[in-house]
Amino acid sequence: MDAIGVRRFDVVGVSYGGFVAYRMAAMYPEAVDRAVMVCAGVCLEETDLAAGLFPVAGVAEAAELLVPSRPADVRRLVHLTFVRPPPIMPSCFLRDYINVMGSDHNQEKTELLHTLINGRKLSELPKISQPTLIIWGEQDQVFPMELAHRLERHLGEKSRLVVIKKAGHAVNLEKDKEVCKNIVEYLREPILSALNGEK
Repeated sequence: MDAIGVRRFDVVGVSYGGFVAYRMAAMYPEAVDRAVMVCAGVCLEETDLAAGLFPVAGVAEAAELLVPSRPADVRRLVHLTFVRPPPIMPSCFLRDYINVMGSDHNQEKTELLHTLINGRKLSELPKISQPTLIIWGEQDQVFPMELAHRLERHLGEKSRLVVIKKAGHAVNLEKDKEVCKNIVEYLREPILSALNGEK
């Protein structure tokens, strides 16, 4: 950002992008003004898998789900991601999706998932100082609502949680206008009111 003359900015991250945005906010508090986390399970703990909080029981199964290699895997992911998944998903389309979007760097993606989850504890998650908007799909099955509430508690008064009804993990696709409206309104607020947790 320095190279293009941007010294301060806001970050928005959806799902895995939320892990990246959170990390940026933690590492560069002097540069990041505000953060927006959309269905970002940054408060995930490794023990949550075994406790049954997720539709998978371990890291290997999570990798199989999130790095799909067969049409059946993509169908399962879509059904977990959307409240109202598309009724028809032809295998030829899903194979094309896998070939274009999912076939490169599968080993690296799987290793990244292992790194993200293995040994993860909330007590080791840094508390970011920036005002943070948390947006979550009420029926998210990938990162359940418990993680939204956990993140809000972790961040305290500087956070605000917005729950979008009739939406799942793909809240940015299912309720795109509502998500964008919340983000734009939040980022248009003066920084001082965001810092004070005012709505």
